[in-house]
Amino acid sequence: MLRRIISTLLLLAGIGIFPSYAENISHRKVRLFRVNPSMAPLDLTRPEGKSRWDLAGAGREEAFLRTLDSGEGRVTVVETGAGKNRPDTTRVYSDPSGGAAAYEWFFPDREPTRLRAGTVADFVLNEEESGISHRLNIHTEMVGIGWAHLPSQPFEVTLQRCLIQRDGPGGNQSEVLYRWISNLSGVISESHAPAAGGGRGSLVSQAGVILDAVIEGADTTRIYVSQIYSPPFSDIGYGWDRTPKACSVSTGTPCTKNSDCPASEFCSFPISSLTSPSYATMGDLIAPSTWDFSVNNSGTEISGTTVNMSASETCNSARCGYTGVGAVLERLDSNFPNPASTVKNNDVIVLENRPTDTTIWVRGGAQKEGVSGSLGNGESRFCYETFSGVTRTPVPLYRFTHQDAPGQEYYMIAGDTWSSGVFNCEQNIFNQVCGASQLFDILYSKSCTNGGGHTGTQSTTALKGGVVTTPSGHTFNALLLRVIADFCVYGGASCGIALDQVRTFTYLWQVPFIGTVARLTSEQNAANGTTFTRVSDTDIRFGLFPPRSISVTGQTQMTVSLSWDPGLDTHRINGYKIYWDTDSGSGSPYAFNSVANAGQVSFAGTTATISGLTPGTNYYFTVTSLSNWTDPSTLVVHSYESLLYPTQVSGDPAFIYPVEVLGATTPNTCIPTAEVTGLTVSYTAVPGEVQVCWNPVVDACLTGYRVLSGNSASSDAGFLPAANVGAAATCWTGSPTEIFYLVVANGTGGTGPWGHYGH
Repeated sequence: MLRRIISTLLLLAGIGIFPSYAENISHRKVRLFRVNPSMAPLDLTRPEGKSRWDLAGAGREEAFLRTLDSGEGRVTVVETGAGKNRPDTTRVYSDPSGGAAAYEWFFPDREPTRLRAGTVADFVLNEEESGISHRLNIHTEMVGIGWAHLPSQPFEVTLQRCLIQRDGPGGNQSEVLYRWISNLSGVISESHAPAAGGGRGSLVSQAGVILDAVIEGADTTRIYVSQIYSPPFSDIGYGWDRTPKACSVSTGTPCTKNSDCPASEFCSFPISSLTSPSYATMGDLIAPSTWDFSVNNSGTEISGTTVNMSASETCNSARCGYTGVGAVLERLDSNFPNPASTVKNNDVIVLENRPTDTTIWVRGGAQKEGVSGSLGNGESRFCYETFSGVTRTPVPLYRFTHQDAPGQEYYMIAGDTWSSGVFNCEQNIFNQVCGASQLFDILYSKSCTNGGGHTGTQSTTALKGGVVTTPSGHTFNALLLRVIADFCVYGGASCGIALDQVRTFTYLWQVPFIGTVARLTSEQNAANGTTFTRVSDTDIRFGLFPPRSISVTGQTQMTVSLSWDPGLDTHRINGYKIYWDTDSGSGSPYAFNSVANAGQVSFAGTTATISGLTPGTNYYFTVTSLSNWTDPSTLVVHSYESLLYPTQVSGDPAFIYPVEVLGATTPNTCIPTAEVTGLTVSYTAVPGEVQVCWNPVVDACLTGYRVLSGNSASSDAGFLPAANVGAAATCWTGSPTEIFYLVVANGTGGTGPWGHYGH
């Protein structure tokens, strides 16, 4: 389905592989600041078992620049500008075997498969600085995936734990290094703990460093075809159309629709109330690269989903644009909790794979379906498909023109732009209620010179990538699109009677797999795309999303306890589902979940304990949200489950990498309860040695036997361990000097009861 793209009046709005780096040549320049050890956040120093890290409050020390350059099998790391107490440094790293280990270590974001949670890798590097060489042996494991909130902005990351052994002049030192890796910006934060006794740290200060900005070498956000196109009833979106609205001119009259306002005014909401910080105009709002829509959770509630094309879902199912081959119907229902008052909108899209691109066409749609009234206040349909003998100019909604490599999937990135052809007095607007004829019910569009000129097209531009926060507090990487509808409306096939003008700007924050999480639409005839201060329509999505963070809160031999933050708006969530497995969900489907294994999970609100696990074992956990939605047209209840948190940190267009946490059960402390019997001691069976034999023990906790010896049998203190043997043994031979002997069953948690001793 095409997630959350619903047309507004006469408007289109409503790891995979990175480029090949075979030569291992990359350049990156970043500005970092060191963290004051006394002001290091707990999430920086103890990061495991979490999926969200709050590093925004880190105490900053001096900033410095780090430049990475790779080529010819070497990576040069230059750090400058740290001040007089930290001299500039240049270090050169290479793979002693002649491979690409140095490149893979310093540019981990360029190797998507290495970013998957649970991935283990080893590196051996030579480090040269000022004529002194060291050998680094590095063992790495990806131990978390989620979002790191830095002072500059949030980053989608994988958490990597690194064990580093440094050999060379001055002796051997070791450390534990944590790295937060973004697939767009590389390593955005580091923290490390040196081995006991100190020693020089590797690449970072004692407390750590945090990214301030990527100056050169960041990657760009990509959205692939499969990430926004999926089957009917596969996803539900809940959003807010912000209220209260008022008429657009200085009267400030409260309104719910345009007809509530004087002529030439429209019912709107101020842009300054949409985000934090606030912005006066649309141009001001789109200028940054981070957007926080979590100002409030209020307004008219909207639901959006994709459904099967049928008369029960839309009364226009047999009309222009709705009957094409491969047509998919997406519906958007405003005020959906009240079916009698629901305002129904829909659009129809078709995907076409072409030799040089993949295009998603918008074929038709209806605003306020079934509502009587004038154009703009009642039902208004549009059609961009040849139908019933009438040829119309098609309109591309999305066009994907890039490929990672031949035969791979198409994607779009910032800078892409596409447009329809020019409308030439085309019959494509219908002021009809479910197709019923009425006066002046068929209208025409074309280019014109009215009002400064209208191109007669509908076009889209992918403006930029950035990070968006929704009303629920969830954070996503997004691609910001601008859709422009620009034409004049006429009555009559000759387009001799000008009726209206349209220059509408709609901004869409588009997220892989989730779709549009924020949509803002200008008035019907805006002068341009940046100076307007109010919007006629909004859809700012608050769900259905999974928890925005998960934490491991406790573990025993057979249980792991979790807690999660469901977000700031949970009123559409009616439950949760937990998944777990002994390998990460980034590599294969989870083997277990709380529905199929309900007896293993004890829920308590937004916490749960998973039982029946294997002692001493690593487990990966993730949580999704559940919701029931009643279709306002059919009154059929559909059950939805949120996606696994749609992270693209690993850069794979074909897979949703789950935000998950790694939790380990504690080792088994099983203690045998059986007593060892039949103990015999012989000094003659093996010349010169003592042989102790016993009857085998049957006990579920048995891992072996412990042979004890002593010169006094009057107390426990009189016996000390002489030997440990396996569970299959029934004799032990040795040469102790003690005269008393005892054998007890051994388990992972200790020894079993004492029996009779021999001498």
